Amino acid sequence: MQELDRRKFMGKAGRIAAGLGALYVAATIPGCGSKGGGTAPTDQGPAATPEDIPVPRETTPPPAGLVVVEGTDATKMLRAGLEAWGGMQALSMAGKKVLIKVNAAFARPPEDAATTNPDLVAEAVRQCLEAGASRVTIFDHILQDLADQTMQANGIGPAAKAAGAEVVVYAVKKPGAARVVQIPGATALPSVGILEEIFQADMVINMPKAKHHGGARLSLSMKNFIGCTQNMGQMHNIDVHRAIAELGTVIKPALVITDATNVLLDHGPGGPGTVTNPNQVIIGRDPVAVDSYSCGFFGVAPSGINYIVYGEQLGVGTTNFNSLGVKEVSA
Repeated sequence: MQELDRRKFMGKAGRIAAGLGALYVAATIPGCGSKGGGTAPTDQGPAATPEDIPVPRETTPPPAGLVVVEGTDATKMLRAGLEAWGGMQALSMAGKKVLIKVNAAFARPPEDAATTNPDLVAEAVRQCLEAGASRVTIFDHILQDLADQTMQANGIGPAAKAAGAEVVVYAVKKPGAARVVQIPGATALPSVGILEEIFQADMVINMPKAKHHGGARLSLSMKNFIGCTQNMGQMHNIDVHRAIAELGTVIKPALVITDATNVLLDHGPGGPGTVTNPNQVIIGRDPVAVDSYSCGFFGVAPSGINYIVYGEQLGVGTTNFNSLGVKEVSA
């Protein structure tokens, strides 16, 4: 009987391994490579306006500009960093529905630095619930078709659910319902289908992974919001940098928490590649500022990342993160 159980277990393990192997191979599927220059994506859904999208609420007193927390325990790091920033309670989220946009695109473990650290995600969920959020949703639109298996493999799904969140993840070929928003003054992305979950939230927290990207050079917080769109693969077939910045004028995070506990330096966004360990988390409200700071992990100036440059030009934020004040914390 024991031998039969062992054979069953080994057979199941083999099937799981084979399935995850296929997901690993899929790390370079379409949606992350083109240099752009085509036409804007054609999306479907009812019309909406930028005013229908939740916007960040004012906080009193104002929190710190940027907080950079360093340590080796992701849970303690985020707890200490948020406390230094002003706490989740500064966002007045009591009774509110909070959506956390993570980077969960690949079926890779945290040590591969391709997805947001699941311990950070879990702690963010707990912090939101402790601050009174009525519901926390972990959300992404990922680059693979086996969403449940991908979330299991990268650890985000189990961690988020254990912390009390619901998990909503769409596959690239099976996007959810969207509303089509006209972006005022946009040239690369005059209209875009934004997934319905964004409209249903009271506030959006952006929780990206800092990593290399083959098409956009770096994947940071502004880039992470491509996963809020219905037709994200086609975003890379236009001027992706301009499109990212224009998208940032209508989807505005209440908070940015960038995971730089480890960083993928090449072969992004899915890896495998060279991984370094800055052991840092960056917290702030200004996505341009947070992304500008994060460029330092790659030895790149903010001026070398066009979507950051465009973001500042379009009023999304400032590249001069020092002007906001930077508080350093150890945990």
